[in-house]
Amino acid sequence: MKKYIQAIGIWFLIVPLAILNGGLRENILVKLGSIALPLSGIILSICIFVVALLLIPKIKECKSKDYIIFGIIWFVLTNLFDLLMYISEGKGINELLNSYNFINGNLWILVVITTFVSPIIVSKIKCLKQS
Repeated sequence: MKKYIQAIGIWFLIVPLAILNGGLRENILVKLGSIALPLSGIILSICIFVVALLLIPKIKECKSKDYIIFGIIWFVLTNLFDLLMYISEGKGINELLNSYNFINGNLWILVVITTFVSPIIVSKIKCLKQS
């Protein structure tokens, strides 16, 4: 149970990065025009992966299934956080679902996938380093 709490704690470190990324997008990247939204998604995805790469290996005594569970936990938490943000802003389900549409340049789906696969990829990297 401790390792899952640690994984949740690591996810909570991603939240401020996501908020800072939104600020970066709205105050600086927006000047780049239509590239701002996809670039923001890429930047956040990289940040998530780097956090996972640096911190997931610090969780001890994990089996392969634990990394999958970490990914599922991060995936669920990310989607719940996003839903709560939409609700707090008075937006509806249509706006939420629209954020998953990459055709309009929104790479939120990449961010969500990254939150799921990062712990799993890090586990594979960890195994390669130990070989």
